[in-house]
Amino acid sequence: MPQKNKNLSSKRNQELVSVTIPTYNSEKTLEQCLNLVKQQTYNNIEVIIIDSYSKDKTLEIAKKFNAKIIMCKGKLLEARILGTEKSSGKYILLLDSDQMLEKTAIERAVEKMKDYDSLWFWERAYNRKKFLPSLYDADRMLVQTYWEPDEDIVLPRFFKREILMKAHNKIPKEHINICAAQDHIITWHEFKQITKKNGMLENAVEHMEPDSLKELFKKQWRWGKTTKDFYKTGLYRNLITKKDSFRKFKIKHLKWSLKSFLLRIFRGVPYKLGYWFG
Repeated sequence: MPQKNKNLSSKRNQELVSVTIPTYNSEKTLEQCLNLVKQQTYNNIEVIIIDSYSKDKTLEIAKKFNAKIIMCKGKLLEARILGTEKSSGKYILLLDSDQMLEKTAIERAVEKMKDYDSLWFWERAYNRKKFLPSLYDADRMLVQTYWEPDEDIVLPRFFKREILMKAHNKIPKEHINICAAQDHIITWHEFKQITKKNGMLENAVEHMEPDSLKELFKKQWRWGKTTKDFYKTGLYRNLITKKDSFRKFKIKHLKWSLKSFLLRIFRGVPYKLGYWFG
């Protein structure tokens, strides 16, 4: 009983953190994702699932974890914005359903936010012993190690809600329902017009990546198709083009560079096919 009272007191003294997670047929990864949110050393967390009318057991899993569920007909950017609008926390974590948080990540992030308005999370591939995830992991290690603030490659996930809302309000509303692959870079583009106090949280999250070429092809085809749909609006075209570029080779980390180059080819082919023919 004393321990329980201590936890309740701790929760009352903590700022609320809203973890928003867009989903669509995410049953394969969502339970593990939510388990690690539940196991966080930080106590005062609300979980918001923004679901695009899943046909699998996604909503059953979300209900099992007592998550707040919001339905959304639009794509990823609209889901992110809706999740932020419906949240109550001082801080917002934009999490994906296939991301696995390190158990102290939120606690450490809140502590760091005394000095920052947003944080990017140092990310690794979850299943990086497999071939394709190892390519994703090398790509992330390359860009994170050589990250520069003006490159818009490593993007924040943890925000002060008040400022994030202001950034979202600057995004033209008429086309957000068709924006998918560009959600983070557009959000960050508008956010950094308000503040550039962006920091980094080390050892924060692992990402479940495609471990078969079929899975990768389907994902990248979909991103290519939705990118074409959004490109037609004429909005943020410079940001969309920037996302397609290859990484800079680094001789010091040649292995990472070669794996990153190979990944960009594997991802680029179905992405371009989806863009041209999707």
